[in-house]
Amino acid sequence: MDVVGRRRELRELAGAWERAAEGSPQLVVLWGRRRVGKTFLLTHFAEGKRAVYFTATRQDSEDRQLRRFVERVREQLGEDVRDLVPESFADWEAALRFTVRLADREPLLLVIDEAPRLTSGRSDFADVVSAVWENRVRDQRLMLVLSGSAVAAMEEMLGPHGGLHRRASVERRMDPFSLAEARAFQPDLAPADFIEAYAACGGYPLHLGRWSAERGVAENLTELAFTPGALLLRDAPDILSEDLDWRGGYERVLTAMAGGARRRSRIAGRAQQRIDYTLDRLRRAGYVRVVRAIGDRGSPDPMYEIADDYLAYWFAVLRDDADLVEGGQGEAVRRRNAGRWQTHVGKVFEAAARDHARRMVAAGELPPDAVVGRWWRDETAEIDVLALRGQEPVLIGESRWQAKPLTERDLAELRRKATYLPSGDGTAYAFWSRGEASEALRGHPDVRVFGPADVLEEPS
Repeated sequence: MDVVGRRRELRELAGAWERAAEGSPQLVVLWGRRRVGKTFLLTHFAEGKRAVYFTATRQDSEDRQLRRFVERVREQLGEDVRDLVPESFADWEAALRFTVRLADREPLLLVIDEAPRLTSGRSDFADVVSAVWENRVRDQRLMLVLSGSAVAAMEEMLGPHGGLHRRASVERRMDPFSLAEARAFQPDLAPADFIEAYAACGGYPLHLGRWSAERGVAENLTELAFTPGALLLRDAPDILSEDLDWRGGYERVLTAMAGGARRRSRIAGRAQQRIDYTLDRLRRAGYVRVVRAIGDRGSPDPMYEIADDYLAYWFAVLRDDADLVEGGQGEAVRRRNAGRWQTHVGKVFEAAARDHARRMVAAGELPPDAVVGRWWRDETAEIDVLALRGQEPVLIGESRWQAKPLTERDLAELRRKATYLPSGDGTAYAFWSRGEASEALRGHPDVRVFGPADVLEEPS
């Protein structure tokens, strides 16, 4: 099975392998939360190469991990090394030093997946790798790949105080696929149906691959989210547990945000805890993003939102009723939470509209120096899509995940919001909507209307 997307990652891995084969050892660090496709990518890349692929396990002793590592070396390198490999190693430094010697003459790819699990009370695995790399690696034909799903732990290894700081020749974080990238997993779905599929599954290949093009949205949601043991129902806690624990109140903060709290004070109020450390760690790990209004006249206070669409769906729609779903009442829960579901899809569609506007800038449909974002002023007004050239608006847009037609009344409301911005010559207005636009609205020369198909395609 071919790898979908990830061309940049494959290109970087291939380049590192070529350099390693020529005698320039390569240390590669690849990380990202569970389900983004790291293991699939690396196992695909290892095919046909002299390689050892080892996955660390949770809560195993160091001795047990080392014995498993020996087994993988024997299994995957076979007779060439069978007589050289000891029963076990005293520690990970000895294991890595042995592996370095195996690359003296022939290229060797060593992948250590879930590397943070190898840090024990006795040693920090990143420090061990750093010591071996500095003192034992010279011109061996070795490519060592360290991978992990604990995003915060991996980035700490690479940070200023981490053992791998400035050691790696390639550092690449893998995030879930964007909406446009994920289209390749479900090319046969109608655009509106695909946006709903993405809103539930996020950019995770496994989730998207389980979505059936033969079934409707409601049937897919019932199968994947509202059935006891369903994939989308149980996967979010597994993803979060790799990186976070209950002690920091992370779930309470994410639940508050999913419920509509976007300002720091409101998040803290709903979570009923101090959130400075918690929010900062969620941001650094990529679970939360900070959003600021663009332009001088916007609110100075940032907003916070869940950055992962699947996790946002789980917290907004599934989390509070997971026990009811597991108890067999999934269909009733799905119907009861239909409003939350549509609100969530609307947020995903709004983000897609901004991405589409950014692609319009790149394609030359908007001025090349225009920046795209969102704008708000306290509780007075909020604009979903704003393109500014300097401080002058060139595009003011609204996202509407609604089936009913857009009318001139919608345009009048958007023009009202525009009065809070500096006036500009030739400002265009845009709507992104699931529904059609009335003929009268389309008759305005300064108005453009886009649908689900537009946000999935490159601008002409």
